[in-house]
Amino acid sequence: MIQPVGVDVYPGDHPCNWPAYIAAGPPWHFAIFKVTQGLDYRYDAWAARQRAPFSLSPRIGADLFVGYYHYLTLHQSGMMQADFAVRAVRGIQPDAAPGQLPLMVDVERGGQRIANPSHAQVEDVTRTFAGRYTELTGRTATLYGGELLRSVGVTDRLGCGRSAIALYGSRLPHDVIARTGTNLEHLMLWQYRGTEPQTAGPAGYPLEAPGCGRVDISALVLPGGLEALRELCS
Repeated sequence: MIQPVGVDVYPGDHPCNWPAYIAAGPPWHFAIFKVTQGLDYRYDAWAARQRAPFSLSPRIGADLFVGYYHYLTLHQSGMMQADFAVRAVRGIQPDAAPGQLPLMVDVERGGQRIANPSHAQVEDVTRTFAGRYTELTGRTATLYGGELLRSVGVTDRLGCGRSAIALYGSRLPHDVIARTGTNLEHLMLWQYRGTEPQTAGPAGYPLEAPGCGRVDISALVLPGGLEALRELCS
């Protein structure tokens, strides 16, 4: 039996048929939408439209969950970005809405105006963002990342409570988990499948999502599974 899986999407992805995704049931248990990027882009109107079908499902908060992510811009204030992202999410739904996951902060190399971000830059902006998010909401953000976090040598979750790792393929080696600044106890999601046609996943795991086709797909690897996810949303 495979672990619960879900998708994350952004406005540049092709449109998803969310009622079909929701109706598919297990193993599809969550969806995460891009809501902001740096201090320059807000997608809350788009994210609200994606979220709307989930509000109608009796599964929401029981075995169906929704989240949002902020794409961190390393040349801008982490504190101001947290304020920006929280305002956008609160425009869609309150912090305590049923089935709402903690905000995910996406720390990647692409789109940065800093050519070669240093460990200090990544750590300072991310940790400031995470601290401000906790101050504003009482929750801890989830740190999403891959190559950039490993290349600058992060050694912890930079103030975030849980982690999500991007590594497309059929395996997630323990040394990769450690080099992404986390461990099995705090690892929440493994994004094993991207939109590129050549990327595969572990045996038996889906490579396309119902109603969505080819999008980023993650497996829930959080200890405790769906029950632990419900606790994070409470």
